This record gives sequence, structure tokens and C-alpha cells, in this order.
Amino acid sequence: MQPKNFFSVSFIGLFFLGLMGCNPDSKYVKVTGTVTYNGQPVEGATVTFQPLGADGESAAGITDAGGKYSVTSVYAVQGGAGVVPGDYTITVSKVDRPVDPNEAAYSKGEITYNELQARKAAKPLLAGAGRSKQLLPLKYTVASNSDLKVTVQKGRNPPFIFDLTD
Repeated sequence: MQPKNFFSVSFIGLFFLGLMGCNPDSKYVKVTGTVTYNGQPVEGATVTFQPLGADGESAAGITDAGGKYSVTSVYAVQGGAGVVPGDYTITVSKVDRPVDPNEAAYSKGEITYNELQARKAAKPLLAGAGRSKQLLPLKYTVASNSDLKVTVQKGRNPPFIFDLTD
């Protein structure tokens, strides 16, 4: 086989292999949307789609600075991004986790690992210090309390917009 033909055949083969990886019959559909809290976009919130039926799969995503998110099932790796069509309860959570000043100093290279361990041993966290704080109303953070419900259809879905309020 001549080099010119070899490269042509190789390119066409790679092209078809690439198409095989794109599964148009995937059971997953793309799901996007926006989260706001009292009218303001929420950055860094975890949006979780929890299936109401036995056939669904949980899916999650994180909001960006504009409150936009895209959710993906943990099983969708081979099928592409998205969720299985069906009915879902939505939870939205944003947690403020205080930063340990010693961990921050270690991350910046200001202290060594051994110094970090020595500081932790010398001064354990005080009771209640360093606890996480939920920044959104609790009614949205637990599936049994959440009134956020959606139905994901096969094919294209409109963005699911959640405007959380107190």
C-alpha cells in the first residue's frame, strides 16, 4: 500500500471509530439549568437529581458563577453526559466549610507537613469550631423535604430553573 493511500485509509478508519464512540442511541439526555436564591445566582451549589422511580439514576452537577449547572449520572461515563429520562426530586445544597489556618499555611508552603502535624497535635479543634454551615434553606437540601420536582423527557429538555426562596 502506498503511503498516500495508507494515510487516507487510516484517517477514514479513525473517523468511523470516533463515530462509534458517539452513541446517538444513548439512554442519557443532557440536562442543564440555573439556580438562584432570592433572585441572585448561586455559585458553588450542588444540584442533585434523585430518581423517583426504580429505573432512574442519581445525577449531580455544580453551579458556576452565573448559577448555571449541567448534571450527569455517575453511570453516564460511557454513554455521555446527562441523565436517564424520568421523574426526579431535586436537592440543592451549598456548604460553607471553614478553612483551617494551619492547612492553609501548609497549602501555601509556609509550613512543612511535620509542622502541620505538630500544630494539629498541640491544638485539636475546639468543639464546634470548623463545622460546616448550610447556606441555603434546609427544605431544599433533603429529598424528603424538597418540593422541587422535574420530569426529564427523552430528547431535548428546556433548562430547569430553580429559584430558591426563604
